[in-house]
This record gives sequence, structure tokens and C-alpha cells, in this order.
Amino acid sequence: MIIGVLICLAAMFGLQWIFPAWWWIMVVPFLWCLWKANSGWRGFLVGMLSAGILWLGGSLFYLSTSGEIIAQRVEAATSVTMIILITVLIAAVAGGVAGCTGGLLRAAFRPGRR
Repeated sequence: MIIGVLICLAAMFGLQWIFPAWWWIMVVPFLWCLWKANSGWRGFLVGMLSAGILWLGGSLFYLSTSGEIIAQRVEAATSVTMIILITVLIAAVAGGVAGCTGGLLRAAFRPGRR
């Protein structure tokens, strides 16, 4: 499972670097779990952890490098920490659901299953 999280994390990071689109956090875990997951629960964990770690790292990177002006404006309305936690939670759930879907599809179409 740790290998799956690391591979998904690296693939999502690389794809988001080349093609800046947020939806890679759902495509990569879905495809990985469709190929490798043994169950929907493991797929959910792989997708959730990889997407959550990626977005947490991205949020902290942008906050520490170039996001100070935006962070100050957002902090006037609400806490920056709360915004980071909410976005990480949304990304984690989206990646987890995609991974779970891939794992369940793999289980549904597994040979020998009745």
C-alpha cells in the first residue's frame, strides 16, 4: 500500500507539473487501484493518502513562497489553516473515492468471481 501511495503521489505530482489540472488527483488513483488494489477500502486509502499529501505539500509550498499576499487577504476573512485543512480534506476525499471506485471495479471484474 505504501508503494501505491508513493507511485500515485509521484505520478500526480509529475502530471500536475506538466498539465496543471486539479483532476489528476482522481484519475491517477482510479487507474492505479483499477490495476493493483485488492479491495475498495485499500483503494480508498491509497487515493486518500496520495491526494491529501500532494495537496498539503502544495498548499504549504505556495503559502511559504508566493502566497503571502493572498494568505493575508484570506486570513482577513477566515483562518489560512482552516482553508488549507478544508482543501486537503476535499482533495483526500476525491482521491479516496476515485481509488475506491477503481478497487471495486477491479474486484467486480476479477476472473473467477461469481
